[in-house]
Amino acid sequence: MSRKRLFGLLLAAMMLVLPALALAQGARTYAVLPLKINDEKFQYMSRGAQSMLSSRLAWIGYFEPAPMGNVERVGTRQPANANDAMGMMSQIGSDFLMAGKIDFSDKQANVELRVWDRKGQSWTKTAQSSIEGLVPALERVASEVRGEVFKRPGEDAKAQERKEARKEQLGKAPMPQNADFVTGDTGETPVGPAGGPVMNPQFRYEGGAETPGRWQSQSLRFASSGMVTGDFVGDKKNRVIIASATTVYAYEFFQNTLKPIGEYQLGMRYKVLRLSLMDLDRDGKAEIIVSALNDPEGNAEPRSFILSYANGKFEKFMEPVRMHLSVVRTPPTFTPTLLGQGKGAHAPFDESGVSEMIYSNGALQAVTRLKLPSIANLYNFSYLPDGTSYKTVVLNEYSYMKVFTPDGEPQYSQEDGYNSSNIYLIIDERLPGMDTGRRDSGTELFYYVPFRMIPVSFDSKGKYELLVNKDISVAAQVFQKFRRFSQGEVHSLFWDGVGMSLAWKTRRIKGTVVDLGVEDLQNKGTKQLIVCLNTYSGAIGASSEKTVVVTYDLNMNK
Repeated sequence: MSRKRLFGLLLAAMMLVLPALALAQGARTYAVLPLKINDEKFQYMSRGAQSMLSSRLAWIGYFEPAPMGNVERVGTRQPANANDAMGMMSQIGSDFLMAGKIDFSDKQANVELRVWDRKGQSWTKTAQSSIEGLVPALERVASEVRGEVFKRPGEDAKAQERKEARKEQLGKAPMPQNADFVTGDTGETPVGPAGGPVMNPQFRYEGGAETPGRWQSQSLRFASSGMVTGDFVGDKKNRVIIASATTVYAYEFFQNTLKPIGEYQLGMRYKVLRLSLMDLDRDGKAEIIVSALNDPEGNAEPRSFILSYANGKFEKFMEPVRMHLSVVRTPPTFTPTLLGQGKGAHAPFDESGVSEMIYSNGALQAVTRLKLPSIANLYNFSYLPDGTSYKTVVLNEYSYMKVFTPDGEPQYSQEDGYNSSNIYLIIDERLPGMDTGRRDSGTELFYYVPFRMIPVSFDSKGKYELLVNKDISVAAQVFQKFRRFSQGEVHSLFWDGVGMSLAWKTRRIKGTVVDLGVEDLQNKGTKQLIVCLNTYSGAIGASSEKTVVVTYDLNMNK
């Protein structure tokens, strides 16, 4: 072989090898260890923050995460010093190692992330935020690592863009622009309760009944157990149904008050659990679905009444059915769907689960069994659309929020009480075959039925949020059976990829919130947030409770 030809072959080989060598040298690897959490109830965040940081740091072709199997070789141990970190990097096979912690105190989260490389250099990045702002704080930490450690071009400029975008979002985001809504506890709302300037952005203004954008009804002379709003007359106008323990009342908005237009008494042996509206026979007006208990203090059985409204009075649309009924927006279309569940042999709900129901030939028929987490029942779950998929949000027996994937895999758990009510079902713990006669107080437990969670999109891009009520009561935290709250806050929560975060909330609402809605109750062309509450007259003043309906203009940006 000639020397000239040999040189040509060597040159060609080098041309093939050099790109691969360049890529291998450029694609350096990093490992993120599970973060250390100081609070037991936030331990689930350890793996979630690890996964989030690992994905946010990736710069394909330059810096990529080490295989998770390699990372798991070192377990959850944190490096004690630089030498220890370099030993762990050798064990994993990575060029960088990242370990850190999140300290939770009161409503604050303090993030600290330490980065080591093979040369023994180290960097420390920190961030502080509210618990609701933890995900953006982790994003900022990842951005600083990409810019300072990885030297990714334009990262500083991107950080500035995000900062400016955040400012723009606070000023122009399509979220409720009402003085009664706040986006946090730091006074970001730029106006006071009367619409004027605030004295100090650190002060929170509670507002009053005359706050612009807020309307409050007269006091109704009963304690309510539920509310639903819609067109049940058929004239394209919304009206409201409110239930006491045993009676259903209809009202319409008239001259700035709620004008009574009819009532239907179920009887003293019934207790209302849930109100729903749905046009079952497709005639242009919704039927009123009242899910109740028969003989609630004895051998309680579910009874659901389906009523129609015509000529100023309620009428039976069909005979009562022996099961629980409710209307929920279900995937994949998220249209309102009638759901049903029977009573179990020795439990409030049938263990076989929740079924989709259809109305046909004057009767209801079960057609499809829903795939739900084992802790879900007809009343305690909601679907939250998430892009092309969805989350199943469930309130457990303590009213704590749990989030599941469509396959039933748990993703998030929050130990805060939401949507609690004083409406209960009796759980009989006696052995099968010993269920005759009335129950003794020593053999029963109570399951408190939460009121509905409402998924709603305030964004033209279709991003969904979940409206819930945050229970605020010291007595309810101490006494298990105390379910009357002196105050509440309606929270709008969204899925941020790791958990449920706060988008905005109302200011404190004085009273026990019993139901929520988002409809145009005043029929003025824009929807309002509707809150039904019972006035609070103290721990021993239950007989003095009255019902009040409050609406908040959402004032959406188009």
